[in-house]
Amino acid sequence: MTNFARSERLTLAALLREVGPDAPTLCDGWSTRDLAVHIVIRDRYPSAMAGEATETTAKIPFLSKRSEQRRRELSELDWKQLVGMVAEGPGVLSPVGWGPGEILANTVEFYVHVEDVRRARRGWTRRNILPELEQQLWSALPTMVRLPPWRPETAVKFIAPGIGEFSFGKTDVKSKVVSGKPSEIVLYALGRQEQAQVEVRSEKI
Repeated sequence: MTNFARSERLTLAALLREVGPDAPTLCDGWSTRDLAVHIVIRDRYPSAMAGEATETTAKIPFLSKRSEQRRRELSELDWKQLVGMVAEGPGVLSPVGWGPGEILANTVEFYVHVEDVRRARRGWTRRNILPELEQQLWSALPTMVRLPPWRPETAVKFIAPGIGEFSFGKTDVKSKVVSGKPSEIVLYALGRQEQAQVEVRSEKI
């Protein structure tokens, strides 16, 4: 099985080198430097990571100061060094560095962040995503949508034509159906609704 967590990480590192430290991203208020710092903290400093909120985790308040200090230190690094740390990845003892579940989580993490950089640029076009990666992203989706902050007030049915479908949330007349490729549905589910190429319609499920 292809290690897409690794290949997407390297794709992101190459993209960061290309666009530089001050390029925009789809992460609200973050430049590419901010994104690179976030990844290094996630990889190497789990206690600092616990002090910041992400798409899938809530912030632990008493660790916020440690997180901010580590963020400042990393922000001052040379860009080439910082991107090198992104490419290198976590050590063997890092909680995000091992296990089949972590491989899947990292695949989602780095696929999404590649698109955060690509789709923040004018004139972006959609990548050709390999079917194997589409399948891995789809496999991660049921777990991912049950984590904060994805807490829809009504049911959502996700449909990936030719791959599968599943529903999540409380059913009522305002339920949504979101259909498209898994790679686009993942972006929609993680807050990139404006850039995700999906079809959304209201429908009682």
